[in-house]
Amino acid sequence: MNRSYRIREMLLGSLLAVTGACPAQDLPRLAAALDTVKSAGIYRIVLPPEFVSRCLPDLSDIRIIDGEGKEAPYVLRTGGNDPLNAGPLPIPDPKIHHWDSSNRHSYYLLNYDDSYRIDRLSLVITQPPLYRRTAVVFNVREARDRLKLVTINIDPGDSVFTLPPVRTGRLLIDVDNGDNEPLALTRVATFQSGICLLAYLQPRRRYRLAPDMSHAGDKPPQYDLRYFTDTVRSPVTIGLGPLMTVSGTGLPAPFRTAEKTTGGRSGPLLWTIVAFILALLLYVSVKMVRALDKRKHDDRL
Repeated sequence: MNRSYRIREMLLGSLLAVTGACPAQDLPRLAAALDTVKSAGIYRIVLPPEFVSRCLPDLSDIRIIDGEGKEAPYVLRTGGNDPLNAGPLPIPDPKIHHWDSSNRHSYYLLNYDDSYRIDRLSLVITQPPLYRRTAVVFNVREARDRLKLVTINIDPGDSVFTLPPVRTGRLLIDVDNGDNEPLALTRVATFQSGICLLAYLQPRRRYRLAPDMSHAGDKPPQYDLRYFTDTVRSPVTIGLGPLMTVSGTGLPAPFRTAEKTTGGRSGPLLWTIVAFILALLLYVSVKMVRALDKRKHDDRL
């Protein structure tokens, strides 16, 4: 293992360890009131990325509750090619941490403010004007736990890529530069393919979309409604009110007052501290590698 490789791995591990605390992992769960239902029938509810990010990975905790606390039946539709699902829904842009390695690779760590369901990336590259590079996209789960998702080829005519659906707060893009200058990656637009519920709703009832953590670990609910949605072609889409935070692990009391979500974005002070710690870790890592090299040199003498 040569010196440049050790330094690169130390730097990568240090950066991942430091930024690992930045994405919010335990933010409050969200709920939203549904718009008024005028007649009984099957309605489509499009789930926004912010709501999905606070649910269990298999979405088994989703419930539709009326004003009396009773569940309304629904069918979950997650297929990217499902004609009833909405198109790609934008996710808040990640913070991009970029560094270049002596092995002619560039690394772009995408740090999101929450763990979103991600299946599409659009890269905005401003320099150089002409390029064609091979890159690997990883899901970063822990400081030294990186799961390869896909290998992509980047050029000016191909900068939008589909990923296997992944729930994550961090992605790493490893670009092989060859003998070329690094890419100026200035923005990454991220998307969640549409996920929707088909729900049977009745008029004169106030419905709320909310999480129910009392069923954590259970399978997604199986309502009888699933036998009657195959022929649904163009259901009416019912809107959601503002996403609101709910406390506790179970269902909130029907329609009690909740605070509007403010997200989990880090402030300037936090990022200043992160930068300082990263610089310190890099300094110590380089000193350690140099000391090891010197000891090996002395031993050979």
